[in-house]
Amino acid sequence: MKRPTAITCIILFILFAIDSKAQHSTINWTEKSERQHFLDREDSTTWDSVLLVGDLEQNKRKAMKPIAYGAFPVPRYNLLGKEAFKGVGNGGNFTGMSVGTKKILYSFFLANKNAITKKFISDKPNEIFFTIIVLTDFIDTINFSHAGLEVISRNNPDYIGQGFFKTKNNEIDYTAFLTATRDEYAIVNMRLFNLKEGRIILIAPQKDGSLRSMQIRSSILSDLDIKNYVEKLLRQDNTKKFFLSDGNI
Repeated sequence: MKRPTAITCIILFILFAIDSKAQHSTINWTEKSERQHFLDREDSTTWDSVLLVGDLEQNKRKAMKPIAYGAFPVPRYNLLGKEAFKGVGNGGNFTGMSVGTKKILYSFFLANKNAITKKFISDKPNEIFFTIIVLTDFIDTINFSHAGLEVISRNNPDYIGQGFFKTKNNEIDYTAFLTATRDEYAIVNMRLFNLKEGRIILIAPQKDGSLRSMQIRSSILSDLDIKNYVEKLLRQDNTKKFFLSDGNI
């Protein structure tokens, strides 16, 4: 086999450098980007037919709360640019954490770092854009009927998730979203939260059927950070006071 010549090596180096630069490029989302994405959503020539077929099949198998999932056609993700989408995820603790004699559950939504979000989240592999921590008196360890959640990317480059927690006499329904323009809100049982004031929401159902909330500001967290962060948060005096109040369930 012939050894590569010096010119060949130079060409390969240039190609590698160009490819490397493309892989690490940043997409600046602008009003023009937003407008084009809006037009693409209504232009059938841009739609991803494979995703639509899959979403229609998914709709036959499950129904999620609190908002019914609709199979809308969506533009092909790669129209936004290289690495503009890298995936979404969710997680939490659904078996229970203790604060005194009380049980606490939590869930979260995340979006993986991509060419649009990388300048906001630095060296994190992803960003958790919403966490809800709930006091409960009901955990179904057999069927896990006490909780559910999902996060979807079909609004890419905007992301939205929803879920619920059931207590013995109440239900906590929630939805939250993060947009490419960094707008971010959550709704919990029809209370609206601006997540710029804190992406972590604490909920304490009351014996009289009402609810109490607390909003927590933090640095941007990833799925590598969240478990330790929540554990530390639940040890803080103000958090313990919130969850151990006499009026709580």
